[in-house]
Amino acid sequence: MTASLEHDDLANLFLSLGALQPPAELHGYAAGFVSVGGRITADGWLKHCIDLLDCEAPDPDQSDALHRVYSSALDGMESGEMSLDLLLPDDEFDLDQRIASLGQWCQGYLTGFAMAGKQQSVDKQKAYSADLTEAINDIAAIAQVSADEQTDEEGEQDYFAVCEYVRVAAMTIFIECNGGEVAADDSNTPRLH
Repeated sequence: MTASLEHDDLANLFLSLGALQPPAELHGYAAGFVSVGGRITADGWLKHCIDLLDCEAPDPDQSDALHRVYSSALDGMESGEMSLDLLLPDDEFDLDQRIASLGQWCQGYLTGFAMAGKQQSVDKQKAYSADLTEAINDIAAIAQVSADEQTDEEGEQDYFAVCEYVRVAAMTIFIECNGGEVAADDSNTPRLH
């Protein structure tokens, strides 16, 4: 399991690196990359980060923090417990900022999915189910989201519902693209309820 990631800490790290992309987008990229079966070494991930963030090589502590972005996405996907947490600003931020970050997460997801998808055969890509294709199209639409003037409680509820939809869609895509193989969940093990 990886150390907890905090959006604000990563935002500060990105500022110190002179990064051009937000933390949500990098986490989305990592989730999209692993969803389609992309796996990478720590050094390989660091190269992806440097390219995506358009920054210089980070120091070892910064590199570890960047690698935790990848490993948290991978761990959340592979856990078998639908435990992926989207790396987004918390509710101390204005709703319009959180909505923009969700759109950035989705944009990153699509980019990561496409980058790792290049490694897959064309036949496998053509075999994507209608549900997977619909989920990708929905994530693409959400990537274009912008905040409207409504920031009341209904707007908050809608935001949380869309975040949950994106989270479940990403997990569903991961399961389909990885042949339904996630960590054993002991579903056949009797449980005391």
